[in-house]
Amino acid sequence: MKKLALVCHRSAKLSFVFEAAEAAGIELVLIYDTTESAPAHLPAVTSTWQLPVFDEPQVALEAFGAGVQERGIGGVMTVREEAIIWTALAAQKIGTPGIDPHVAALARNKYLMRQAFAEAGLRSPGFCYIDNPHDLSQTRALGLPLVIKPLSGWSSTGVMLAKTAEELPALVNAVWEVQSKDLARFYDQDTAGGLVGKQYGRGKDCVGECLVNSEGMHVLAVGEKGQPEGPWFEETIYRQRRDIDDPLIMALCETARAGVKALSITMGAAHVELRLDANQQAYVIEIGARIGGSGVSHFVVEQSTGVSFAALCMKAALGLPTPALPDVLPAAKVAANYIIPLRGDGRFNGFSGLEKVAEHPETARIVTFFEAGHLSPPPPAFGGYPGFIFSVHASDEAASAYHQWLDASLSINWNQ
Repeated sequence: MKKLALVCHRSAKLSFVFEAAEAAGIELVLIYDTTESAPAHLPAVTSTWQLPVFDEPQVALEAFGAGVQERGIGGVMTVREEAIIWTALAAQKIGTPGIDPHVAALARNKYLMRQAFAEAGLRSPGFCYIDNPHDLSQTRALGLPLVIKPLSGWSSTGVMLAKTAEELPALVNAVWEVQSKDLARFYDQDTAGGLVGKQYGRGKDCVGECLVNSEGMHVLAVGEKGQPEGPWFEETIYRQRRDIDDPLIMALCETARAGVKALSITMGAAHVELRLDANQQAYVIEIGARIGGSGVSHFVVEQSTGVSFAALCMKAALGLPTPALPDVLPAAKVAANYIIPLRGDGRFNGFSGLEKVAEHPETARIVTFFEAGHLSPPPPAFGGYPGFIFSVHASDEAASAYHQWLDASLSINWNQ
């Protein structure tokens, strides 16, 4: 079997994709950027390859194309949001399955993405493009409160909520600075930078994990992601839903499928951010053309359904057949991820309550990212996630109760 090139995986601690490759008998060549260190030993990784993916993408593409035969590579995939365009171009260069690079660029541009949703007639919040932080005239038609976010960011990096006209200019400037300082090297070089303003509506955040293969589009999992109120919309939970026959869950599935179709994603994974508004209407918010959360979505799908999400995507990238799937995959258990909340900023000085969490019978895995002395800046700058708590439960109610228990039991110690 040909090897699969896995591009710029964000954290070796989130090893789900590597474990899935090992279980599927797929060998990986791990590509890492020139600003990153060579990763330690990981399951299924038989070699590594350093390329300037972000700073010199064309140079990296030429080197990749010239070296794939010698390295035995027969496909390329990424689970990293910033590497989606490069990966699509790499697959095109070597003639292996992948999404069209134009589709990849569309999925990375939050303004163009919303235009595609609007053209397809999907329910989606009103939006505008801010190309000048000193001219906010285009935001007036949307009203307040207004969510401001970088054009091609990821997760909740740099996202802010402006509640009044007085605070809007300062917040736009703050998000613009995050984009210019922290995100600039990850932008599509053929697209001008900018911000997106979008209408804010209270409601429950949800997510749909989709897979597109030769048989069509499949929803592998639907989950809840809490009900963030702003001002910077940090992610908190991912809690899967088992009740796929519930009318609301069915509506989320159909909205997710319609969003993927609107972006013309024709193969692989799609991580669909959704919302249920106050009237329980399903809206599509954003879509990532990847497995979500650097493999978190794989954990949710596999632990709840027994189906290896990552293996399906890897086989598709290698041009290998994948098994038949239903339109919506039923779940036997409830898998969840809890993002340890910051509840402050400064220098990290450890966790309180983590030992007790490790002893809980429903805790599946604990992954921490902060080391002692790590500096976490105040929002909208993003200093990383403290850690994830993965768990598996018998019911939706048990998962909800477990997350409430974590809220009360776990905290971070800060040194200012």
